[in-house]
Amino acid sequence: MKFCKNLQRVVDISDPEWSPYWVNYKMLKKLIKELPSLVHPEDSADGSSPAEQRDQAESNPDSSSAGESMKQDHGDQTAEGPAGGGGHRQISVGGSDVELVSAPSGQEDASGDGKVPASRAKAMERSPGEVAFFKLLHSELRKANQFFDKAEEEFGIREERVREGMEITKKPNSIMVNDKWSLLAKSLYRLYKDLLLLETYAIMTYCSFSKILKKHDKVTRFDTRSAFMANVVNKANFTTYPKILAMI
Repeated sequence: MKFCKNLQRVVDISDPEWSPYWVNYKMLKKLIKELPSLVHPEDSADGSSPAEQRDQAESNPDSSSAGESMKQDHGDQTAEGPAGGGGHRQISVGGSDVELVSAPSGQEDASGDGKVPASRAKAMERSPGEVAFFKLLHSELRKANQFFDKAEEEFGIREERVREGMEITKKPNSIMVNDKWSLLAKSLYRLYKDLLLLETYAIMTYCSFSKILKKHDKVTRFDTRSAFMANVVNKANFTTYPKILAMI
């Protein structure tokens, strides 16, 4: 089953007030679908997208000759670092530092090894589609951070109130009828259930960023997922939540 459907199921069983704070996965997917048409034309002799070039290379029995043609089209632009060798480079797209695996000299883009020629790295920096995608990604991350901070604070207050209620009931002179015991039990149950849902929110939000970047890299053949997850997402407050775990 697709991740998008699983995400929607979790959204449906969660508090309706949380709806605006989930990652807008569908919009991010829509932006990714538009990316191939926004790749700079100099990256392809026939104007086709990198994904289309790869599919054509795999299905065409004369792919070796097609690869030679691609090599001539790119020329010296594929060289990155020392002659004949590949390497890593970082570029800034939409306010995000993205790490790319650069191709060795003479390596064509249609080879299927995931390495990115210098011409396509430059195209990524100036592509309006890439800028829009990473800007939305940062916006979704800020939204998730702000929501989780607020939710964690509210759950702390709720837990304190439940504890106060339990302490009152333990006093020998306290007058508690069965209805109040029942209300206290319900409050405790709702708190526990909502804490589990908040933990699910944290897990699904993390997976949303990982999955959408994996999809982005599959379409564009840029290597952005590892660097973005390590340098940006892993520093978010919903990746580690000891207070929530302690309350659970």
